[in-house]
Amino acid sequence: MPNDARFDRDVLAARVSMVSTLDRGATTWTSVRATYDEDPPAEPGTPPRSPDEAIAIVRAAIEGTVRRAVGGARRVAVLTGGGVDSAALLAVAVAHARATGGSAFGVALDFEGPGDDRPHLAALEAHLGCAILRVRPEEAAHRAASIAHGVDASPLAWPGAAMEIELLARARAEGAELALMGVGADALFDGDPRDVGSIRRARRLRGFAQPRSPVAAWVLRPAIARRIPRAVRASLARRRAPEAPAWVGPALASFLRRHHERLVAWAFAAERRRQDAPEREHLAWLRHQESIASGLVRRDPFDDASLAAIMQSVPRPWLLHGDVRRGLFRAAMHGLLPESLRQRTDKAGFEPAFTRFVEAAGGFGAFRDLARMTALADLGLVEPRRFAGAFDELAARPRESWGWGDVWPALAVEAFVRSHEERSGG
Repeated sequence: MPNDARFDRDVLAARVSMVSTLDRGATTWTSVRATYDEDPPAEPGTPPRSPDEAIAIVRAAIEGTVRRAVGGARRVAVLTGGGVDSAALLAVAVAHARATGGSAFGVALDFEGPGDDRPHLAALEAHLGCAILRVRPEEAAHRAASIAHGVDASPLAWPGAAMEIELLARARAEGAELALMGVGADALFDGDPRDVGSIRRARRLRGFAQPRSPVAAWVLRPAIARRIPRAVRASLARRRAPEAPAWVGPALASFLRRHHERLVAWAFAAERRRQDAPEREHLAWLRHQESIASGLVRRDPFDDASLAAIMQSVPRPWLLHGDVRRGLFRAAMHGLLPESLRQRTDKAGFEPAFTRFVEAAGGFGAFRDLARMTALADLGLVEPRRFAGAFDELAARPRESWGWGDVWPALAVEAFVRSHEERSGG
């Protein structure tokens, strides 16, 4: 970048918050615009006539989106662990490779912790009979420089990005021509517990964090809300303060208010265009950065316009088939996955992996100077004194802390801004 290039403060605010920019073409630099490959128009799916028909349609749709993502590649890697979505992606990719004379293998981050993926991964490996390459978090420590300097002139904010880059690089070394990742499955397949529609189903529903009263949260309150005019509900939603850490500065607070208003407008729009979905720019940019840094193209088959159109045709309550989160998806994966994995409702926490990566990269002491937030304070994005307290809390309890989702991205953006200022003599 030229020395006189200026930061786009709103984009830095988006990277600190790990959300999408308000302007999809904006980049970290005011003088640079990003372009994205737009999805071709997708034909609306024909509504299935029964849950059984929907199960078959979803299975075929997932197989189709994997086939399109793989294209002509002969050797494909799938970033997986032991979660249902990434495991399903590997299973479909392996089946496709065997049918076409290619090969597919898994690449997994190997670590212990709550909701441990490793037993499920071992069961998946045995079930599929394919190779799975395991990489320890410490093996990505040498990627810490990508956090300090960013990738493609932009901060690398996601706390797991350096480890994902290492996984992709190792897959490339094993001959992979491209890699698949299961990003986007939650939005497509999870379902919403407020769609169960009955007290009996609300009491049986599994897989979601349980509120104090499932009946009140998932049946009674939604029924009352549906009686309130849409315009009134939208107005009330706009007035709610967006969630924000205590250490946000005025510029970040302003961005978060505007981002919140955009989310509400999109959620209540009469016709929601998929390319304007609030999370897509953030995920597309991270995918781009990881592909560049690793030298291996990463594709996300679940972020597919045709698949999204098909899933939108499925009645929302059917997604909770069998009264379980991702019930329809699980049913569609019957026979492809080991039952212990297909039926699991817990998920691995990545905090232990993040912690091991940081410890191998020098520990929190190596990042403590960044916690002074001198650069982001000057930009009005962070209040340094409050941030220092949040950093200390994360450093004291990294394996249990929620701070990875807000403290770490701010550290990464601070490192990037300082790095540029040092190179430009600022």
